[in-house]
Amino acid sequence: MTKPLGKTAAAIADTFLGLVMERGYNAVSYADLARLLGIRTASIHYHFPSKTDLGLAVLRRYGQGFLESIPAPDPARPQSYGAAFDAMMAPIREVSATKGASCLMGVMSAEYQSLSPQLQAEVSGFFARQQAFLETLLEEGRAAGAFSFSGSAAGMARLMTSALQGAILIKKARQDPAHVDSVIASLRAMIMA
Repeated sequence: MTKPLGKTAAAIADTFLGLVMERGYNAVSYADLARLLGIRTASIHYHFPSKTDLGLAVLRRYGQGFLESIPAPDPARPQSYGAAFDAMMAPIREVSATKGASCLMGVMSAEYQSLSPQLQAEVSGFFARQQAFLETLLEEGRAAGAFSFSGSAAGMARLMTSALQGAILIKKARQDPAHVDSVIASLRAMIMA
């Protein structure tokens, strides 16, 4: 569980998140944040002594919020697996609707080699948790009769996460939010019973 941030720290983290999703991690400085927030860089350093500290706080909040927003499916209600899948797609749709933004984890992955080891571990950990969650959702959903697809749940989960990350990058380059919606619809059609 990530410790809640105070009002100023949350404003810094939220602003940083938006800038990173738009520009990339390495293209955002404390001076950028101070200018946008109307505060001094010393105030940012007070809450987040280093950019790695700020990056970790943002990654942890993002990752925790992403997985906590998905309702637990109920094996007695097969339709709950489709609802969980749709809930997992909601933040992806939100990113796709935000002009100029990409998925935070996708952006951080693109800059992976330049990140500190702590940030690298957080990014890798997020994708491992996302993969495991989706794999479990697909496997249990197939067992409950909600999903029908050939091959392993692990393979389908890898295909889905890769397709979604690619769709978000293409959306940004083409400025076409409908691209992500189309990919999500295709992925959903591939698994629904």
